[in-house]
Amino acid sequence: MTKINAYNDIAALRQQELLHGEMKPHRFVEKPMMKNLLPDLSGKRVLLVGCGTGEESSLLEECGARKIVGIDLSEKSIALARKMYPHHDFIVCDMHSLAFKDATFDFVYSSLSIHYSKEPEKVYREIYRVLKEGGRLLCSLAHPVRWASEQIVVDDIPVKAIGFSNDKNNKKLIGIYSTFAQHKHNFSRYGTLSFYVGPPSYHFRLLKEARFSIEDFVESQAIEECKEYDTYYYERYKEFPQFMAFLARKK
Repeated sequence: MTKINAYNDIAALRQQELLHGEMKPHRFVEKPMMKNLLPDLSGKRVLLVGCGTGEESSLLEECGARKIVGIDLSEKSIALARKMYPHHDFIVCDMHSLAFKDATFDFVYSSLSIHYSKEPEKVYREIYRVLKEGGRLLCSLAHPVRWASEQIVVDDIPVKAIGFSNDKNNKKLIGIYSTFAQHKHNFSRYGTLSFYVGPPSYHFRLLKEARFSIEDFVESQAIEECKEYDTYYYERYKEFPQFMAFLARKK
């Protein structure tokens, strides 16, 4: 039986690829987007939701974070994070039920984690609860242009597309955009990953319903450095977003 989201099995491999900059989506697309949105965290107490093996704690340290706590469901990932970054706290915890008192943190950082939940509204409410008044959330999510698209063949060339046929006698939807739905993707090294994708407007609404004030929203673009590493990857993801990010404040 095919395992889905088997992060315990791939934790060590994923850690090494992150440490060596081998993951193009993180190195050239998602991480630069998140870095540009990070505020000064000097003296702040920070919660890292979906911390994996903890690499992003270094980024938060660079921004001045005083105390960093990371949570993840993967026991293996947490064990590796504790070993690599012993000066931070890492615990196995469900993001739908955070094991912290109200108003514990100044800042919450979540990189490509909330989209694993089929009920992101619960996650946003929990994050709101553990944030102090005026505290902020920075989170990134899968963008439907990339992750809700469909592979089709055009002139014998495989194409990732999202749209519809323009012929009422040959009706066809290619991918989806507006519907929040589960999508499964096969990765050669990681196996099958399954996550939930919806349009930006969906997350705007959920964040507002959780009583957040949205300060910024960004759709990802590959950075120039990517051009020398993989030109076509750069050309694709300079024009078409893979991810999106929200910066929101607790009122």
